[in-house]
Amino acid sequence: MAAAIEPSSKSFNISSQEILRELRTFLHGANHKAQKQRQRESVAHSSLVLLRTLPTARQAVLEYIASMFDEAVNNYLLEMDIGHKVTGSSSQVLDSYLHDACGVLHTFIQTNSSAWAPIISSWSLELLGHISSKYAGRRGVPPTGSLNELLQLWLTCVPTKLLIEVATECFAQMVSGAPGTCVDALLEASVKYSPHFDWVVAHIGSAFPHTIITRVLMCGLKDYCQHGNHSDNDGDTKIPKMGSVVGILGHLASKHAHDIRDALMKLFQESIDEESGSTKVTTLPFLLQLASMSTLLLHILATDLVIKLTVPVLNILHVHLQPWKMSSPQDFQSMMKQVVHLVMQTDVGADKVLDFFIETATAYKDKSTENTDIPHPDVQTICASIMDQILNEVQTLVHRRGVVDPVLDIPFLEALSTKLSQLTEEYLNSNGKRNDWLKRLICYIILYKGEKYGAETLCYILSHAETTHQLGQFVYIQQNIEIGMGGVMNRCIQLVMDLLHHQKVTNKLRLLNNLHTLTQWESSLDKTMIRFTFKSALEGHWLSLSQLLMYNDIQVAMVTLQLLNYATLPDNMSGGAAVNVCGSLVALFFNILGNEDTKLVTPMAHACKKCAKCLSRKPYIQSILVRYLIEGVVEQENKHLFGGKSDLGTATSGSRDSHTSLRVENKKHGLSLTTLRSHSSVFHAGVIGQGLRAKSKLNVLSKDVMSRNCLLLQDLLWVCCNEIIVKPEIHGDTEEIKRSHRLQISPDLCRMIGSIIVEMATPDVLYNNRFWPEEESLKMTVERDLHVWKFFDDNPIMWDILIMIAGNTLIMSRCSAVFKSLTATMMHHFELSKDKSSRNTPKQLESACFIVRCLGKSGLLPHPLSILSEVFSYLSPFEVYLLLLAIWRYMKENPPTEDPTDVSRRVCEERHIEVVKAIVHSNIDVVGDIYARLFFPVQDVKVEPE
Repeated sequence: MAAAIEPSSKSFNISSQEILRELRTFLHGANHKAQKQRQRESVAHSSLVLLRTLPTARQAVLEYIASMFDEAVNNYLLEMDIGHKVTGSSSQVLDSYLHDACGVLHTFIQTNSSAWAPIISSWSLELLGHISSKYAGRRGVPPTGSLNELLQLWLTCVPTKLLIEVATECFAQMVSGAPGTCVDALLEASVKYSPHFDWVVAHIGSAFPHTIITRVLMCGLKDYCQHGNHSDNDGDTKIPKMGSVVGILGHLASKHAHDIRDALMKLFQESIDEESGSTKVTTLPFLLQLASMSTLLLHILATDLVIKLTVPVLNILHVHLQPWKMSSPQDFQSMMKQVVHLVMQTDVGADKVLDFFIETATAYKDKSTENTDIPHPDVQTICASIMDQILNEVQTLVHRRGVVDPVLDIPFLEALSTKLSQLTEEYLNSNGKRNDWLKRLICYIILYKGEKYGAETLCYILSHAETTHQLGQFVYIQQNIEIGMGGVMNRCIQLVMDLLHHQKVTNKLRLLNNLHTLTQWESSLDKTMIRFTFKSALEGHWLSLSQLLMYNDIQVAMVTLQLLNYATLPDNMSGGAAVNVCGSLVALFFNILGNEDTKLVTPMAHACKKCAKCLSRKPYIQSILVRYLIEGVVEQENKHLFGGKSDLGTATSGSRDSHTSLRVENKKHGLSLTTLRSHSSVFHAGVIGQGLRAKSKLNVLSKDVMSRNCLLLQDLLWVCCNEIIVKPEIHGDTEEIKRSHRLQISPDLCRMIGSIIVEMATPDVLYNNRFWPEEESLKMTVERDLHVWKFFDDNPIMWDILIMIAGNTLIMSRCSAVFKSLTATMMHHFELSKDKSSRNTPKQLESACFIVRCLGKSGLLPHPLSILSEVFSYLSPFEVYLLLLAIWRYMKENPPTEDPTDVSRRVCEERHIEVVKAIVHSNIDVVGDIYARLFFPVQDVKVEPE
C-alpha cells in the first residue's frame, strides 16, 4: 500500500505535522458531525489529504466518503419528491467533494491497480448495494422488477453514477489479471443485496460480458462443489450463490445470450475432457440446478446441451457418474427427478429432448454398419426409466388439469402440440417401446389441447396409414381420447371430407380404403360396445361423399359407393341433391360396364344396385333414377355398351370449321367478281359438306360382354322400378315374409316411364295419341315411323327394356304411339318384301315378334293374337303382313286403355281371327303343333281340396 501512496506523498510534499493536523481536523469533524459550512469543507479536504497520504486512515476515510455518497443520494431523492432542485452552498460543496473523491480513487486505480482495484472494487460494490437496498422503498424508486427503470434512475443520479464508474474502472483494471476477485465481490454483493443490487450487475456485466459470464459460472460451480446438496436447517437455498449466478446471467441474457450459451457449453465440454477432479462429477448436476432456476438456461440446455450428448459423450458421463451413483444413490435419484421436472418445464426444444431420450433408450446395433455406436446398457435403462417417469408425470398433470385445475399449464405438452403431426408420423412407423411411449404421449397431448387436435391426429392417421397395423393405431387413439371428447370423431370426419374435396395432394384412394376398412371392422362388432359409429357420422356427409362418385379414378368412386351403402341415407335430401346423386350413380354404373373383366364388374354393379335400391325407397328419387337410367342407355357414349349403333361424327378436317358463318364469309367477298364455274360462285352459295365423316373411335365390345351389360342393366332397372310387396304369413310363432317376384311399379312411375320412351323414340308430339288409325293413313306417317324404327334399331337394349316392363298395362298404353309406329314400319316392310320366307330378314322378323310379345304380355292383345309371334318364322313375308294387319285392326277397334279391368275382359271375336285361321290352315304342315295352342287353349281347372 505504501508503494501506492508514495508517489502521491512526494507530489504533495506534505510534512508529518501537517498530516497530523489534517488527521485531527478529520477526526474532530467526523466524530462531531460538523454542521457549519466551513467545518464540512475542512473535514472534506482533510479526508482527501489523508486518503492520499495516510494509509492507516484509508478505512475511516472510505467510510466517511460512503456517508457523503449516502447523503447525496438522499438529497437527490428528496429533490425528486418535492419536484425541484434544492439550491445551496452545502449541496454544491457535497457534489464537488464527491467528484474530487472519485478523482482520487480513479488516480489510485490507474497508478497501482493491483493494490487499489480490489479494495476500491469491494468498497464501491458494497456501498452501491447498501444505497440500493436502503432507498428501495422511497417514493419515486421503481420496483425491483423494473430493471430498465432502475438503471435509468440510478444512472441519472450523480452519486451512484460516480460510484458505478469507479466500480467499472476497477473491473477494467482487474479483468486481465485477477478476474476471480472482482467477480467474487460482485457475487457477494449480489447475494447480500439482491434483488436491489441487480441493476449494478446488469450494468457491469454489459461492460464485460464474456469475463463476467465465465467467472460467474466458475464461481457458482466452485460454490456448488463446496456446499454439495446439504441443505441449511432453516430451509434456505441449498447453494448460497446460485441465485446470484442465475440473476446475473438473467440480466445479461437480453444482449449476450450467445455468450452465455458458449460459456455453458464450454463448461460442460471441459468437464467431459477432464480426467480427474470434482467438477467432472458436479458439472452436470450444477447445470441442471441452473436450468431449474432459470427459463433461459433451461432453453439453452434443451437445445444446445442435448445436441452435445452424443453416444460417446453419454458413455463418458456414465463412467464419470457411476461412482457417484453407487456412493450416493439417493442424490442420483434426486437428479433424475430434477431431470423429469425440467422436461415438464421445457417449451423451447421440447421435441429435441423427447427425441434424445427415445433414441437413446431404443438404440440398437445396426448390423449393416460396423462402426455403429450405441449407448451403454445402463444409460439406455436410465433413459427408458426417465421416459416412463415423464409419461407418468404428464398423465398426472393432464388428469389434474381436467379435474382440479382447468388452467394448469404444461409447457412440455404445449411445445409438443406444435409438432403433433411429426409425432404422429413417427408413431405410425414405430414399434416396440417407442410405439408405446409415442401413443401415450399423443393421447395426453390431445387430452391437454382439446378436440381440434384429436380430430386432426385421427384424420392424419386415416390419410397416411398404409398397413392394417398402422390403421389399428387409429382405434387405440380413438378409444383413449373419446371418453373425454364426445365430438372428436364428428370433427375428424369433417376434416376427412375437407381433405377429399379441397386437398389435391391427398391420396384419396388410400384415405377412402382406410375408412372403408374401419367401417367393415365396425360392422362386425357388437353395436352395444361402440360409443361412436362411422355409420351415423357418415350420414351427415352422405351428400358430400356422393360427389366422389364422379371422380376420374373408378377405384375411388367404388370405395366411395361402398361407404355410401354402409351409411344411412339422409331423410332430408333435397331435389337438387337427388338429381346430382342419381346422375353420379348412373354415370358410375355405365363407366363400370365399359370394363370387360366380368369378375371385376359384377361386385361393382352389385354395389350400384344396392345403392340404387336404397335411393329408390323415396318416390321422388326413384323417378329421377329411372329416368337417368333409361335416358343413359341411348346416349352417344353409352350406346356401344349394349350393342347400339353410334352416330358417325362430323369431319373436322378442311380449311373451314363447322361454325363458320356464311353471312360473314359473304361479306368478305361481296365486292369480288363472281366467275362462272369457279369457286367464287360456289362459295357464295355456301359449301356443301366438309369431307368424309370421322370414324368412330369407340371400342367394340364382345357379344358376351354386351349381353352381360344388358342383364346388369335390366337387373338394376328391376330394382329401381319394383315396389316390394310384403305379405306376412304367420305360421305358429314365426312370421314368414314373402316377397312378390313380379315387377310392381307405381302408377306415377309407370306414366313417367311411358312418357320417357315416347319422348325419346318419337321426333315430335304429332300422332302421339293412344288411338290406332285406319291402315290407309299409314302412308302419311312413313317418315315418322321410320324414325321410331331407326331409334330401336340403333338401341336394341330398348327392346329388352320394353319386354321387362311389358307386363304393366299402364306403361304399354302410354307407349301406344311407339308400338303404332313400329307395327306400321314392319307392315310396310313385309308387305313390300319379295323374299320367300320371313326368316330372310331376321332383324325385322325379331322386331315383329317383340311387338306382338309386348302387346300380348300387357294384355292389350288377347289370345290367340298375343302368341302369333310363334308362327311368324314359318310364314312368308306377306303372310306376316296379313297377321300384323289383323293385329292392327284389332288395336284400332280396341285402343289401348289404362284401365286394368277393361284389359282383363278383352277377347278376340271370330272376325279378328279369320285371317289367322286361314294362314294357319294353309301352313298346317309346319305350324300344326301350334294349332291347338292357338285355337283350343287349355282352360285352368280348379281342383277343390278334399
